[in-house]
Amino acid sequence: MEKVSFTSRIRMVPLNEFRSAVANLPRKNFVSEPWTIKESVLADKAYTSDILDCTVCGLTDGQKVLLMHICPTNPKNKSFAKIEEFIKKKLNLYDKDLQGFILGSKADNINSPHSTKLFDKFVEFMKKYDIPFSKFKGGLFEHNVAYSSVKDEWLIGNCVMSDGLRQIYKKDPKMLYGRLFDEIEVNDLDEILL
Repeated sequence: MEKVSFTSRIRMVPLNEFRSAVANLPRKNFVSEPWTIKESVLADKAYTSDILDCTVCGLTDGQKVLLMHICPTNPKNKSFAKIEEFIKKKLNLYDKDLQGFILGSKADNINSPHSTKLFDKFVEFMKKYDIPFSKFKGGLFEHNVAYSSVKDEWLIGNCVMSDGLRQIYKKDPKMLYGRLFDEIEVNDLDEILL
């Protein structure tokens, strides 16, 4: 059976634009510390911040999003099997409209040696359940992520993004994403913008 899916936009924005976009969202829509599955949010809109060595995984059916921000140094996140069971309880993993988004990880981080391994577990998870996804791995910068089912849009906010960079890379946004992350893979159902 073929998946009947929708196109999500992924847009990188400056921090001030990100903050403005999430300013009116209730605090209950924020994935906060200590960044375990317990703090995950299932809602029509969700957001998180301060992503460095953590992995953010979002799963959406176009109506709601399950947004997780998982810290690789927190002992509660050691078992990926528990994370997988948590997701299974929240979503129908065989929903034909389910799509994923993964961002994070820092390679060779002496303070967070399991960072890349955690990210890769989420990639394996998406593949295991045949969920189309986009991934943004590594890079030097801290990121913030938000999703709105109303706009079907992922926002990536960071301190590097500016209106000047938008002008420079407006014809080829993928090139800028490629400079800010170590690896990017954009699902055919997603569109990246600035």
